[in-house]
Amino acid sequence: MGRTRVQAERLIGAPPAAVYAVLADYTTHHPRIMPAPPFSDLEVESGGVGAGTVFHITVRMLGRRQRLHMRVAEPKPGQILTETNLDTGVVTEFTVAPRDGRSRTLAEMSSEWESKGGVRGLVDRLLTPRLMGRMFARQLHQLDQYMGAANDRLASDPGAGGER
Repeated sequence: MGRTRVQAERLIGAPPAAVYAVLADYTTHHPRIMPAPPFSDLEVESGGVGAGTVFHITVRMLGRRQRLHMRVAEPKPGQILTETNLDTGVVTEFTVAPRDGRSRTLAEMSSEWESKGGVRGLVDRLLTPRLMGRMFARQLHQLDQYMGAANDRLASDPGAGGER
């Protein structure tokens, strides 16, 4: 038994405030950065932006579909956002930190949980971190792609303030 941790990070080509705004918006933007598969059917139950948002999402892992019930908190608004699984207590943390004079962002996703003993604990310690690490990396890649597409849209629309 013991703690199991999984983490992924990526340098995002957008300012921290813009990245954080996408992460915190579960109504419009966050669903667009969720890799499908394994994620599908994100439905906001209450709230929709930032702390207090409650949502459901389906994840398919190891051949099983599971419906997760999540609550969002902002321990450090603008820097750290968390999603807590209301059924298991597992917390996923998103952290954004400025890089290159605030023109880019180091984004990190991480989760940590108590591994059980036996076969289930063995899977938790050996297989789950690899699978979740790949999911986190894919989500951060999609976040970077999404932010790049948003920058391209702003740059091509002079009325949106994106002239350079």
